[in-house]
Amino acid sequence: MEHQTTEGPRLHGPGLTDVRMMQVAHSSFRRELGLSPVAVRAVAGGDHRRTSIVAAHATLFLSLLHHHSVEDDLLWDVLLARVPGELAPLVHVMQSQHEQVAVLLEQAHEALGTWRRTASASDGEALAGILSSMCAALFEHLHAEETHLLPIMARHITAEEWEEFTARGMSSIPKRLMFLGFGMMLYEGDPEVIGIEMGKLPAPLRRLLPLLGRRSFRRYARRVHGTPTPPRGIGAVA
Repeated sequence: MEHQTTEGPRLHGPGLTDVRMMQVAHSSFRRELGLSPVAVRAVAGGDHRRTSIVAAHATLFLSLLHHHSVEDDLLWDVLLARVPGELAPLVHVMQSQHEQVAVLLEQAHEALGTWRRTASASDGEALAGILSSMCAALFEHLHAEETHLLPIMARHITAEEWEEFTARGMSSIPKRLMFLGFGMMLYEGDPEVIGIEMGKLPAPLRRLLPLLGRRSFRRYARRVHGTPTPPRGIGAVA
């Protein structure tokens, strides 16, 4: 299984809060949103059924991205209160990136609504262009977050605060998509990190989740991307 590794500042270990689960979530965002422009462009003009499938996929991940951004702001506010000096060099860059992604996110939602209604090739191309621009901005932001912000979080956010943060993130995923969401993380996420999270679950769920999660993701990926094994490492920085 391929997964991202982190070099440089540590994100876990003695005296640190393990914040690597953020990277696992990011890998799913990168892959599923990064593959969306290709999926949109592959839909033939006038194919309303296929348009509905791909539009639902893009809508899901744009919605999850919105929740992710709101939750990020919660941790950002805590850190600003605790270590403003460490964050000072990042404030302008992170705020600028957030604003850019937010503008493109709004444009993407609007373009998605239009494409859903018309299923036209031209509207699909317009949407794909916006999604491509949004992915470029988002991937730059996620890389900055992982490189500069996560190490600060590891030092200054408590384990209890991190648990609450990750629980809120998981609660933003609709219950009906629990197995799918877990399968998406299993597909590319760091096995060690996922194993730690799995250890917190009741034994029956620990046995069921990997099997049902992988099965659910394979089915979903085949439906949306045309293959049960879509490319890994989308948007990752070498």
